[in-house]
Amino acid sequence: MDTLMHPYVFFAGAAIIAGLLIVIRTMSAQVVLLASYIVLLASLTWHEFTTLNVLEGLYLKADPLSVILLSVLTILGAVAAFQGILYSKQRDDSIKHLALHNAALVGFLSMLVGVYLSRHIGLVWAFLEASTLTAAVLIYHNRNRNSVEATWKYVFVCSIGIAIAFAGILFLSIAGSATEAHDLSFEALRTGAHLMDPTWLKISFLFLLAGFSVKLGVVPLFNVDIDAKDAAPSHISALLSSVLMNAGFSAVYRIYSVFSDTSIRPWLNSVLLLCGTLSILAAAVYILKVKNLKRLLAYSSLEHAGIVLIAVGSGAWFAALLHLVLHSFAKSAMFLQYGHYFRLTKSKKINAGGDYIALHPAGAGVFIIGLLALCAVPPMGTFLSEMLALTTLLGTAWWWWALIIIPLLAVILWAMTKRIGSILYRPQHQASSNGRRATRSMAFETIPQYALLFVVIWLGFFAPPAVVDFLHRASILHP
Repeated sequence: MDTLMHPYVFFAGAAIIAGLLIVIRTMSAQVVLLASYIVLLASLTWHEFTTLNVLEGLYLKADPLSVILLSVLTILGAVAAFQGILYSKQRDDSIKHLALHNAALVGFLSMLVGVYLSRHIGLVWAFLEASTLTAAVLIYHNRNRNSVEATWKYVFVCSIGIAIAFAGILFLSIAGSATEAHDLSFEALRTGAHLMDPTWLKISFLFLLAGFSVKLGVVPLFNVDIDAKDAAPSHISALLSSVLMNAGFSAVYRIYSVFSDTSIRPWLNSVLLLCGTLSILAAAVYILKVKNLKRLLAYSSLEHAGIVLIAVGSGAWFAALLHLVLHSFAKSAMFLQYGHYFRLTKSKKINAGGDYIALHPAGAGVFIIGLLALCAVPPMGTFLSEMLALTTLLGTAWWWWALIIIPLLAVILWAMTKRIGSILYRPQHQASSNGRRATRSMAFETIPQYALLFVVIWLGFFAPPAVVDFLHRASILHP
């Protein structure tokens, strides 16, 4: 069983499935092959859970953080694959078009698996770069002017980000040349980090954080991420706001863990707090003036990525990981429900909708619960994770950051509630009978969204002690 589920076998299987998806262009084959890939992904996740901290290959090893992120990837990957089939049927896409989408989806998810399992900073960099290429195919799926522009911007800016991150790796290599840490694996770097020149470490961290910010979706390279989520199909936007954001977090957090045992740890924390606060500030400014529902959700991801960095910088590592996971499920549910909203209104504009609670009661319920989750209102688990992060921050020397952060969060809460509320309750006199019939036929499609939001409540307040303990173990990294 261990040999069968080795990561190398997984990557080989994923490559074969992606190839078959391109070659065998029938709907039944597409469904069977996608289902086979999800089974393969779930099998790998279970294998890594049962073989924690065992080196597989040269630089692949799963720790609790890897397993948690793999679990989220498996769940959301399965939902996205299902929604992708429905999306293509609704658009009446050609089977060739669908086959390319599905192959790119398999490639994208597989590259993120590589990021989660890699124990070498160069390998993480390579997998993140590869994820850019597969994500570009998915962003381009609609093949309209907006998607073309978003795709080339995404590839261009991500390439710049990856180049900046590569410069950070070079600076880290220079720092390590004076020690025995010539190997850039996380284990070797952690062993030799305390012997490295702090100045080189600081420069390296700044470049790595800036470079990977395009994947994490924070300041400074967040704008292209917003455009990509706006142009991509809703189920792909869900993945960009969850599993790709998680990959960016994994890269930054592992680097932070390596450097945090050195004398520059207070400096690292201040950088993360600054980056997180600027991200929340940017989100607040844009959310106040945004009129596009999809971009509203994308800017909300910027806010939550900032909260995660603030939690890490204040030492609330458990809260950071919990918030990351909860946000993944909540934001995915909201993006998937946006797909229903667009089908009814034929517009991304917030003011194009109205009376959604009457037009689509099941979908309105998703928006209401999702809004509570994104605004961290009880009984959603995000309330717990945000409170843990803020209370930890208040207990540190950086407590005064909270005086900036809390008002910004209040502004975002007000703006989000106002905009989602207008979609739900504003009188809309142009809702057609066709829209109401379509709503009844779509009711069953909200089941995955409700399931994801249920997880947000369950993980926050009702998770078994074993799950909570595993999250604690995952938040304390020892690469």
